[in-house]
Amino acid sequence: MNLSPIVKNVTMRAILSAMGVLSLAVFPSAEIRAAEPSPGKAISLRSLLSEMTDRSAAARWPSMVYALKQASSYDRSQTNPAAATWFANNDSGQFIRLEENEGRREWVILEHGGPGAITRLWLPLEPSKDKQIIRFYFDGSPKPAIEVLFNELLSGRGFVKPPLAFVAADETDLRNQLQAVPKILRGVGGDLYLPIPFARGCKITLDQVPFYYIINYRAYEPGTPVETFSMAGYQDAQAALEQASGALLATPDFAVSEPGARATLAPGEELLLQLPPGASAVRNLRVKIDPKDAPQVLRSTILTAEFDGEPAIWCPLGEFFGAGARLHPVQDWFRTVRNDGALFARWIMPYQSAGHLALRNLGAGPVTVTLAAATAPWQWDERSLLFHANWRSQGAIKTRPLSDWNCIEIHGRGVYVGDTLTVFNPDARWYGEGDERVYLDGEAFPSHLGTGTEDYYGYAWGMTGFFSSPFISQPQRDGLARKNWQGYTTTSRVRLLDGIPLRTSLRFDLEISHHFETQVDYAIGTFWYARPGATHNRPPQPAAAAQTLSVME
Repeated sequence: MNLSPIVKNVTMRAILSAMGVLSLAVFPSAEIRAAEPSPGKAISLRSLLSEMTDRSAAARWPSMVYALKQASSYDRSQTNPAAATWFANNDSGQFIRLEENEGRREWVILEHGGPGAITRLWLPLEPSKDKQIIRFYFDGSPKPAIEVLFNELLSGRGFVKPPLAFVAADETDLRNQLQAVPKILRGVGGDLYLPIPFARGCKITLDQVPFYYIINYRAYEPGTPVETFSMAGYQDAQAALEQASGALLATPDFAVSEPGARATLAPGEELLLQLPPGASAVRNLRVKIDPKDAPQVLRSTILTAEFDGEPAIWCPLGEFFGAGARLHPVQDWFRTVRNDGALFARWIMPYQSAGHLALRNLGAGPVTVTLAAATAPWQWDERSLLFHANWRSQGAIKTRPLSDWNCIEIHGRGVYVGDTLTVFNPDARWYGEGDERVYLDGEAFPSHLGTGTEDYYGYAWGMTGFFSSPFISQPQRDGLARKNWQGYTTTSRVRLLDGIPLRTSLRFDLEISHHFETQVDYAIGTFWYARPGATHNRPPQPAAAAQTLSVME
């Protein structure tokens, strides 16, 4: 196949003259401004909730600089990538130390000195842990500011309600169903996204031997003003909590003009959409495909973009919008997929002077697509970041010997904000034992070392059929039986407050670890922001995107 594109160039003028309509594919609206603390004003629960629900915040380098750190129960024998123990998998029962407080034993799972904020807490939920208490100590105090049953805290049955506490259980869709928490919490993951700030330090303990856990937290620079979390302050912030929760669960703004730029693309053709000149930002993006072309159109139709002369996006529709290899509904904070073929993205994509979007057909047959976008003015400054979305695919990866698979390596200054992983598994047995490893700014040992692929994506034991929340999502997978992971599974994680700033570089690896010796296909879309001039190691893969999706034999 000839993969060089035949371009169908679509500008606002061309759309109007060709279609004879008054609606534009691109239109301006009010200027996008990030909600951030004013200089000198303390970071607080309220300011973090405001940042969480402001999609433009990720498109600027943080005004209050922080490092995103991770504490987890990873196997402590993993000390050296060159050692035989690098793929050890004893990821439970790990802790910092055992101490005694007021006559009780407590296992310390996180300890940090200095200003910061907890942004994500994941633990698997089990009935045997129903009586386990989690305690948060702040600023050196011997008294815990939070002292609750952790199963209740992580499941939304305690003082934190959905969506800020979420059970990634079978068939749970927070926005559309908001079903009751299962009475027996077995084989599910609990996720806490309530931001918990502290001024001088934080210690988290459990009163039983820890099971599995992952905690993400911001470590702000010394001297950063932070208002420490308290239960009294939490009660005072109820209006802000309700507003943030309502925003996270609200029906998204699909304000993109109709009908947009529509074309039937022959193999190798490209539909190009020019964006308004001058400092602007894409705030809504809409693509419409014909459901009859699914699922192949999700892999073989590529979204591309260029901002200020820099290639910024090269990603198949499936991974870009979070659907993967199946046209199943899914929704998170940044993406929506409907089963009628309407795909929406709400990533804020700024540029200083010029930009364009395009759809390119790498498939074997024609596809009919619509492309439309809404833009808003953007005040470009030294903190402004360009949006990037990249893709890597590899088929027939051997599961033995165990190996690390590189998702992306980035060089520059920016923030890593999420990913969508699609796995084709030819075997019914579990594929996702592999840990994530994130190396920052030239580290020899990863800052982030996890406990399993499903734990990274917020569920547990690979049991779910589908789930949807603002932070993590999984459209319906092929193998719906609880112990059958055959076929395609797609999982997404978008990072609202747990974005990872990189000052010079970031390397993100996933361990390939299957319960059986076989071969698997992996494809991942990665999403990040960076200052102009950033580079990465994921060039376009047109041949891989053009391949027919795998099927079960």
